[in-house]
Amino acid sequence: MLRKHQWIFLLFFILVFAAAEAQDKITLTLQGSMELAFKNNPGYQMARKEVEKAKASVGEAYSNILPQINASASLQHSWAIQESTIPNFIKFMLPPTFPGINQMPDYVRIAFGLENTLTYGAVLTQPLFLGGAGISGIKIASAVERATEKNLEAARQSLIYDTANAFYTCLIAKQVVIVREEALKQSRENYEMVKKKFDAGAASKFDLMRAKVNVANTRPDAISARNNYKTALTRLKMVLALPMDTEIEVDGALEYTEDEFTQLTLADYQKMALQRRPEVLALEDQKEISRINISIARSAFMPKLFFQTDYSYLGMKDDLTFGNKDFSKGFSSAISLQLPLFTGMKNSKQYQKAKISYNIMLDTEKQVTDGIAAEVEAVYNKFLEAKERFLSASENVDLAEETFRLAIMMYEEGTNTQLDVFTAQLGLTNARLNYLSSLYEYQLTRYALRKVTGNLNSVI
Repeated sequence: MLRKHQWIFLLFFILVFAAAEAQDKITLTLQGSMELAFKNNPGYQMARKEVEKAKASVGEAYSNILPQINASASLQHSWAIQESTIPNFIKFMLPPTFPGINQMPDYVRIAFGLENTLTYGAVLTQPLFLGGAGISGIKIASAVERATEKNLEAARQSLIYDTANAFYTCLIAKQVVIVREEALKQSRENYEMVKKKFDAGAASKFDLMRAKVNVANTRPDAISARNNYKTALTRLKMVLALPMDTEIEVDGALEYTEDEFTQLTLADYQKMALQRRPEVLALEDQKEISRINISIARSAFMPKLFFQTDYSYLGMKDDLTFGNKDFSKGFSSAISLQLPLFTGMKNSKQYQKAKISYNIMLDTEKQVTDGIAAEVEAVYNKFLEAKERFLSASENVDLAEETFRLAIMMYEEGTNTQLDVFTAQLGLTNARLNYLSSLYEYQLTRYALRKVTGNLNSVI
């Protein structure tokens, strides 16, 4: 009775442990993977924060033309008050016959001020004219904000592609495991068939040895396929920023799908890329930044005009018991003009650098647009190739399956050799792998074609 309870407890423990393992494993679809990627991927999150940072920079740029108000307060204690020597004006004011006037000194030493000085107040400064630098700074900050938004869109489309790539890599790796396991199963079944024929005297020992070697040669491929699948899952976890100890599996299928977008011409794709690629749109903002930098460099030669108002109170006492009557008010306003006369050629060199930077940006635009056109052409050609490979590979699978079936049947009947069986088996395995590879390449190039044209907005 006790032993029966022990077995029940052990079975219960195994079931609970298995349930816990099943709950810990996450099953991911392509759409679910996309949602996790947008939520967790650090590269995408950094791009989002760059947009927030650029928006804050716009507000910072406005501060350069808005009034600045600064309050201040200071308490100064003089440990020793300096004395000044001044003429004795009293002696000079008295008549020469005044008694004791000759004993009065011609100069006297007197101290000005008290031990403690307390001042407090506020200063308002308003730029009136900055040579165009203030407005140009706002325009640059706004252009930077727009450029970071384009970069965020580029990061979003790249993340969609990377996630799809990692997900489909897991799917094909999972299917390759099935193909390799099926090949290993076929090798073992073939060995069992040859062994039966050998035991019956209908097959040679050489055939038996070759069948056994074929099993041994097929097993490493199955092991490698399982390891590749684990590696693919690890890469997917990296893209999704999941903990490495998270158990995941993928749920989906590699399918051949056509849509209207894949029916366009190369010229259409190239034109679309130059109009919609976030990198091209961001380049326009960068060109504007370089152009405005020329205006900012030019403003260094212009005069600067500022308005300033100072409102403050000053109090002086030998002790720290200050009261309202101890302070005197000061209120003044001023307009100041700053005119750069000579800066050691600094301003002229900065203006020269700004113009060169703008010309460099024009060269960069030409380089980028040419590179995008070439990239679109390469992806388009790869898409057509993947499409043709898939159509060819899908026909070969059925043919290879029938060839392998006939090879087995003919060997059983004694009309062909083990070499024919091995060749047919290898052909079937390669046909299945080529089919999976072509389907995988077709799906990825569908995503890549949208990415290089700036149209990868969601799961397709």
